[in-house]
Amino acid sequence: MPGTDTIATWAQVIARTLEAQGIDAAPLLREAGISRCHLHDPDQRIALPVMSAFWRAARRVSDDECFGLQVAQHSYPTDFHGLFFAAQSSSTVIEALQRGVRFAPVITTSAAMSLVRGPHTTRMVYGVAVGAEVEQIATEASIACAVRFTRQTWVDLPIVHGVRLARPAPQDPQRWTRLLGCPIRFNAGENAIEYSNRWLDAPLTTGNHAVAQGLDSVLNAYLERQRRLNLPERVRGAIIRYLPLGEVQQSRVADELGMSVRNLHRHLLKHDSSFKALLDDCRRQLAFSYLRQTDCSINEICYRLGFNEPSSFNRAFRRWTGESPGKWRRDDVPSLPERYVPPPPASASGRAISIAV
Repeated sequence: MPGTDTIATWAQVIARTLEAQGIDAAPLLREAGISRCHLHDPDQRIALPVMSAFWRAARRVSDDECFGLQVAQHSYPTDFHGLFFAAQSSSTVIEALQRGVRFAPVITTSAAMSLVRGPHTTRMVYGVAVGAEVEQIATEASIACAVRFTRQTWVDLPIVHGVRLARPAPQDPQRWTRLLGCPIRFNAGENAIEYSNRWLDAPLTTGNHAVAQGLDSVLNAYLERQRRLNLPERVRGAIIRYLPLGEVQQSRVADELGMSVRNLHRHLLKHDSSFKALLDDCRRQLAFSYLRQTDCSINEICYRLGFNEPSSFNRAFRRWTGESPGKWRRDDVPSLPERYVPPPPASASGRAISIAV
């Protein structure tokens, strides 16, 4: 499966929310492996494992189970390229929802969006792409942004019937209802927004067919451009999946991407990159992430990174930092507050790597 990623401006919304709460986002961005200089550029994409690491760090530091809903309060339509403007220009609600499904990859390729029509409501289901692992808090933030956008754009239409969340009921469900502004069903088995069928075909006062068509072209061009640019990220995604299985073979990655080793090498050169450089960078970024997880032994990290023996890992780490892994961990990882419980080790498809370029 190709590597999954998210528009970089989504990370900007998270950082904006943290800073509105008086939390410095810079250390958390560094912890996840995200360069702040890319956050304002919608053409930049952040690999899903990196975004997941940022979400986990933000949730940990904010200590707020509603943090995903809070993020929606600090989002702007411009954070999502032209998608929200295209929805706003749609002639009807159902047309807006169909655009949301069609152009969801503009925001993230980890989503598998769908519309499910029922007798009274139509659900926009926030599914997950095959092989992807998405933080629940990220899905909650996406849903909250969509609900907020709908309520602010079509104020006079009670379009949103309610929200369904797969998560267990929280300690204070009323707070969640207040933040979302609509009924919520927890333990729903899916994450979805329910829209009233009564309003699906109602003409929207914001509709503008010519503008919507123009924005469709903009969004299609954006997706096509990303498909051309994301080969290094697809290689990174494959490397991360294969690392725990042992030494990563370039031929195996090339096979997965449907090309020969020679063609893979040639196309990566066009991106000023190489398989060896991408493998080394993935190992480096993952090493930092794992060393910050204090429950991971250095030997375990070594094998997770596909090294055959600890001495090979030690040599590579000294090349990256000039220090041994043990010394770097002692110097870099701060003392943790008593209430903090280190997160479990991430799965092979959920580990931090550097931002896609």
